[in-house]
Amino acid sequence: MISAGNDIVALNLVDKERTNLPAFYSKFITPDELSLHQDLTISFENFVWLLWSVKESAYKYLKRGDEHLVFSPSKLIVQKLLVSPESDTNLLDMDKLIDAYYNGVVSTGISTIEFKSAINNLFIATIINEGDVYWGVKTIDSGDYHDQSNSVRLFALAKLNGIIVTDDLWIDKHPSGYPFILNGAHPLDIPISFAHHGCYVSYAFQLPK
Repeated sequence: MISAGNDIVALNLVDKERTNLPAFYSKFITPDELSLHQDLTISFENFVWLLWSVKESAYKYLKRGDEHLVFSPSKLIVQKLLVSPESDTNLLDMDKLIDAYYNGVVSTGISTIEFKSAINNLFIATIINEGDVYWGVKTIDSGDYHDQSNSVRLFALAKLNGIIVTDDLWIDKHPSGYPFILNGAHPLDIPISFAHHGCYVSYAFQLPK
């Protein structure tokens, strides 16, 4: 399936004390997933939110193919999580330095999909990494929902307009909730995903081969 999924977590907005409580993280992290942390140097609270961002990204990726899909994070199982080399900067657009990249595999119960994550002391961002995915994270001045929504669309369109030769690109929202790209009145076969949390917005899209 050709799709797109991403998520971002603003670390200044998470409750670290609550994050470390088993009563909280056990709702969406399995014992097998917890064992992945022992081989990593990442803090436990960031580990928890990293897995959450992976599951959110996978859900968005799958939702495009199943409009009736319900988000069940405990059924999306991270099977592999590794520190990875620096991401491909040709496809990456971020306004902050990244401290570490991770990659891995998440099981959907039917198949597996690959992901890539970027972490610093400000945010955790994840994309589903099936093919060459263009990926951007940007800081904005306001955490207001309308400002987030407008900013992420303009951010993504600026990148798309640098790749696609046309003067009528715009982005609409499907009734099931995910965004899609049009050239004039014609939908394009370019899956795109948006995420925002606090003063951070992000996009991910994949061009057809």
